[in-house]
Amino acid sequence: MHQQVPGPSRENRKTLDQRLVRQWASLQPGDCVEVWSLDSFLYAAYVDDRSDDDRLIWVIENGIGCRHLFVRDDPVTLYSM
Repeated sequence: MHQQVPGPSRENRKTLDQRLVRQWASLQPGDCVEVWSLDSFLYAAYVDDRSDDDRLIWVIENGIGCRHLFVRDDPVTLYSM
C-alpha cells in the first residue's frame, strides 16, 4: 500500500496549479511527474509511454519501478516536476 500525504496547502496550491498537466499528450517519455489522487500525493514517476489521443498514459513509479496505466477518466492528476 502507498503512503499518502495530505493535499497541497493553500500556499502551495498556486505552484501546483502552474504545474498541472492538462493535456497528457504534452508529456514525453522520460518526463518526471507527480501522481496525485483525491488531493493526496501517491508517488513520483517517469512517463513511459502514452497514446496520441491523450486518453492513456503509462508511468513507471520512481524507486520501485512498478508500471502503471492510467485512463483519462481515472481519478488521478499529474503534475510536472
